[in-house]
Amino acid sequence: MIETTQSEYHKFAKIMEYGLELILFFDKEGKILEGNQAARKELGYENDLENTMIYKIFPKVIGNEKESLVILEDNQKKSIEQKEIIETVAYRRNQTCFSVDLKVCIEEHDGDFFGMCIAVNTAAKQGAIKDMMKAKEKVEDATKIRNEFVSNVTHELRTPVNGIMGLSKNLMETELDDEQKESVQIINMCCSNMIEIINNLLDFSKLEAGKFMIEEREFSFREAVDKTIAMNLNQVNEKGLKLLLNISPEIPERIVGDELRISQILTNLINNAVKFTSVGQIVVDVVKTLEVNRSIELFFMVMDTGIGIAPEDMDKLFKSFSQVDASITRRFGGSGLGLTIVKELVELMDGEIHVESEKGKGSTFSFSIRVKKAEDYIGTTENTPHGKFVYDGNKKREVLDLQDEMCDLEEMYCFGSTENKKEIKSAMEKLIICIEMGNWEKAELFSGTIKKLAESNLELKRKALRVELSARKEDYEHALPEFKELQDAVKNILMV
Repeated sequence: MIETTQSEYHKFAKIMEYGLELILFFDKEGKILEGNQAARKELGYENDLENTMIYKIFPKVIGNEKESLVILEDNQKKSIEQKEIIETVAYRRNQTCFSVDLKVCIEEHDGDFFGMCIAVNTAAKQGAIKDMMKAKEKVEDATKIRNEFVSNVTHELRTPVNGIMGLSKNLMETELDDEQKESVQIINMCCSNMIEIINNLLDFSKLEAGKFMIEEREFSFREAVDKTIAMNLNQVNEKGLKLLLNISPEIPERIVGDELRISQILTNLINNAVKFTSVGQIVVDVVKTLEVNRSIELFFMVMDTGIGIAPEDMDKLFKSFSQVDASITRRFGGSGLGLTIVKELVELMDGEIHVESEKGKGSTFSFSIRVKKAEDYIGTTENTPHGKFVYDGNKKREVLDLQDEMCDLEEMYCFGSTENKKEIKSAMEKLIICIEMGNWEKAELFSGTIKKLAESNLELKRKALRVELSARKEDYEHALPEFKELQDAVKNILMV
């Protein structure tokens, strides 16, 4: 027998005194020989623990049969390994009980018997789990009620908004003076914005409730992209921007996926690009990055030359009801849900979305989705067109190389350069049309664009600022002469 040193006995005594688990040693008949302080206190035996039977404390696990111990499970005899953890209950001296995780160790060797139980009180953990489950149920119930409320309210809102929009369109066909016509146009624009917000809320509600389903149908990919751009082209033209499209010839003509949701993602990203870009271009690029059997991965990029995003604001982009800064909603509108919905839709199509941006130099949103080849088009890309197009105004033209058509930002902002003069001239032409038509929102936008393009020339910058302030006040009497002063200055300085 190995002798126990004084040091080892001291360690054992400290474990028995300070151990948090319940530790009990017992003999072959089940009589407890020794227990630690935690066991004495928790079980209520204090100094009377010895001579108590172990099967009285753990009756659901340890039984007594013909003065021999047996291990039980569901009242059946069972062999037990020393490492096995059993979830059971421990009974106190007063016959109250509490949940424990129990380990039983029984060894017999050369006539020597060793029995030990180590138990951890899990009553607090079980209570916390129950509380967590109740809290989860409450949250789920509250979420369900909220989603139902949002769904009902948005459906109810859609009816009157559609009614107002219909009446405003009817009014546009009647004889109206300029002021009345402008008011009706504003009503129609507000209704369109409201419907967009309602649709976003409905989509967000469905996504949170897990009711959003991706449908898989065969469709023409190029036609779908073309329709999506056509729907957004009016906004691009209104701001005098150029839109460039590249679709890789490796992408099959017909694919199987959710055409509506792919279009929704693209529309949202193009809208964002247009909204935050006052000069330059928007580029939409689509390539195939992976193909396994019929499954293919498409990779999209939507690049703009807009205001950009600071690195510290990146994490706000895909959060619900969040904008990069508080002035975004006031200046550009929106509910703060668009990119949240885009992210969810992309992930539902087994993809990911990322953004790269630099403040004042534009942004690039990229995402991937998984779709399938249509069966009739497996391996057939020979006759697929290149798909490189430029949308400039109402003209769409196919080109061989998009690089030749892309704006050089450095040259565009280099005051006096050919590209800079061209953009200033274009903005000036649009500005006077907006002033004459009383479209003050666009007039403010184009005067701001001129101010930005003439950043290094204080004279032009001051004159463009005056026009911008007059447009903001919707002051035609001052805006027109101030525009003429700006026009004369542009001619004298830039010879445009």
